Amino acid sequence: MYNTKIMEILQNPQNAGMLRGANAIGRADSDICSDIVKFYLQIEDGRVVDAKFKTFGGATLIAVCSVTTQMIVGLTVDELLNFNVNSVLEVLGELEPQKDYCLNLASQALTNAVDDYYKRLEKEAKADSE
Repeated sequence: MYNTKIMEILQNPQNAGMLRGANAIGRADSDICSDIVKFYLQIEDGRVVDAKFKTFGGATLIAVCSVTTQMIVGLTVDELLNFNVNSVLEVLGELEPQKDYCLNLASQALTNAVDDYYKRLEKEAKADSE
């Protein structure tokens, strides 16, 4: 059912859990099923220095999130906005067609995290100017 790489990652997912001090949090919910993804990012000087995830989902979603968090650390916010979550497939291999939504969930959660980051920056700037 799942390919070998997904099963390997499921045995030892990287970056699972919350990230204290995250200054960018993005969540995405599936329209197809009840899966949920939440990314926690720590961005310093415009660059992702740490990333974690929590998910309510199956093996494929866990693997996609684990690989995604590993790939985005070190990216600038601009690079993160342009991150093609399909590059995760280079690590995981082909997904079952019915599991492609996992990539879309991860992409949406990343976009939402960047939106959250910019909202926080705007809020800080407003507070500083008062």
